[in-house]
Amino acid sequence: MKRVNILLVDDEMLIRQGLRALLEKEDFVANIYEAGNSQEFFQQVNAHPLDIILLDVRLPGVKGPDLIGSVLNRPAAPKVIAVTGLEGVELVVNLLKAGVSGIVFKLDGYTEVSRAIREVMATGHYFQEKITRIIELNAYRWDHVPPISLSYQESELIQVISSGLTTKEVAFKMKMSEATTETYRTRLLKKLGVPNTASLLAYAYRNGIL
Repeated sequence: MKRVNILLVDDEMLIRQGLRALLEKEDFVANIYEAGNSQEFFQQVNAHPLDIILLDVRLPGVKGPDLIGSVLNRPAAPKVIAVTGLEGVELVVNLLKAGVSGIVFKLDGYTEVSRAIREVMATGHYFQEKITRIIELNAYRWDHVPPISLSYQESELIQVISSGLTTKEVAFKMKMSEATTETYRTRLLKKLGVPNTASLLAYAYRNGIL
C-alpha cells in the first residue's frame, strides 16, 4: 500500500489531535492535514494533493453530503470516509448516495478507522456489515429517500419542541398561533415520515438535526 495524504475534518480539536497521534504511527501515512470547519476544509482541499478525507459529517453550518459532493466532482478526487457518531438510516443512505467510499462510526474506535483506510485504498470501498444491511433493507426505496433538508423555520420548530415546552409555549416562542404551530408540526411529521412528536425527536437525534 502506498503512503497516503489524509485530511482530518472535525470541529472538535481533541478528536483531530487524537486521530493525528494514532495515524502518525502508521506506516501507510505520508502527510496529515486538518480542518475544523467548511472554510478550512476547502482551503486544505485546494492546497494539498489528498488521497483520503476522514470527514465528520456534522460540521456546524454545513451538511456533510454537500461537502462530499463538492469534492467528488473534482478531477482526481480523494476518497471520502465518513466518520460519525450518528446511525440514522436516512443519514447513512444519503451519505452513500453522495458517494462516500466508507462509513465509520465513532463508537467503533480507531481500529475501524485504520481498517477503513486500508480497505478503501486497496479496493476503493469499505462498508461494515451493518452498512451493507442498511443498503439491502433500503434498496427498494433508494431513490425515494429524501435528503435531510429542513427550512430554517422547521429546524427552529424542532429545536423548540425538544426543549419540552407545551404547545402554547411553543407557539409563543415561534410567534405563531397555536393552530398555525400545530399545522407546521403536522406537516413536519408528514415530511419526515414519522407518526408523532416523540418519533420526530428520535429521528432528529439519529440524523444529526438536533
